Amino acid sequence: MSNFTNYAENKIADWFRGQGLAWLPGSFYLGLASAAADGSITELTGTGYARQAVVRSMANWAGTHGTATTTASTGTSHQTSNNNAVSWGTAGSAWGTANYVVIYDAASAGNALSFHAITPQVISTSSVVSLAAGAIVPTVSATGGATDYVVNAFIDLWFRAQAFTWPSTAYFALFTTAPTNAGGGVEVNVGAYARVSTPFSLAGISGTQSAGSTVASSGTGGVISNNFSLAFPTPTADWGTIVAEGVFDSVSAGNLLFWNTIASRSVLDGSDPQTHAPGSWSITVA
Repeated sequence: MSNFTNYAENKIADWFRGQGLAWLPGSFYLGLASAAADGSITELTGTGYARQAVVRSMANWAGTHGTATTTASTGTSHQTSNNNAVSWGTAGSAWGTANYVVIYDAASAGNALSFHAITPQVISTSSVVSLAAGAIVPTVSATGGATDYVVNAFIDLWFRAQAFTWPSTAYFALFTTAPTNAGGGVEVNVGAYARVSTPFSLAGISGTQSAGSTVASSGTGGVISNNFSLAFPTPTADWGTIVAEGVFDSVSAGNLLFWNTIASRSVLDGSDPQTHAPGSWSITVA
C-alpha cells in the first residue's frame, strides 16, 4: 500500500486479522504539512489555518476507474482522488511550504492516517490556499501483491464508506501460471491438490510487531505473517512447475485477494508437499 502512517498500517493490518474498521470516522480531515513520513508529520500552523473536513463518500472520492467518478470502483488503477476542490481559505499569516496533504481522523490532534505529495505551495500572509479536484491522489499497492478486487473493495471502504466484509478465512493456492492483479493464472487441479486454510484472525496472522504475535498490531514495519504452519497435501500425480501462490476468500473458486511469484519448483507425484513454516508467508502494509 502507499503512504499510510504507522498508525494506519497497524489498523489495516488488523483489519486483515479480522478486527474490522468500525473506528473509521464519517469524515476525513485534510491538513497540510511541510514534511511527512510513516512516523512523523510536520503540520503547518498559522493564523487561519485549520484542517478541512471531507466526508468519506463516493461523491467526494473517485472510483479506481476514473477521476470524478461516483460509482463503485471497477478499475485497475489502484487510485482514488478528490472529486471536489478543497479550500483552506486565506492565510492570516505565513503558514510555511505545503508539500503534502495529510489525512487525519479528527479536526485537531487525533491520528494521521496517510500523506500524499502535492505540488509545493509557499503559503504567505493573504495567500488563498486551495487544491483543485483531482490534486490529491492516494495510490494503493499498484505494483502487485494485492489484486484489483481487494484494492477496489478497500478503497471503496476506506475512502468512500462502502460496506465490505473481510473474509474470516484465508485459502492458500498454488499456480503453474502466475496470476496478475486482475486475477487469472492457472491453479493446480490434479493429484489430491487442495487449497490450505488459516484463519484471518489475531491467532492466525501475526501482528506487525513480531512474527508469532497474537495481539493488536503495534509495530512500525507493516509486516504480518502466518502464525500456523501451512502444508499442502502429498501429490498423487505430478502437479507441474509451481511459479506463484495466492490467497483466496473461498475453499474453491472465490476471489483472489493476494498473490506473489515464487522460485519455480517442480512438484512430482509423491514428493514432499509445499509448505510454509510459521512466519514464512507475509504481507507488507505500507
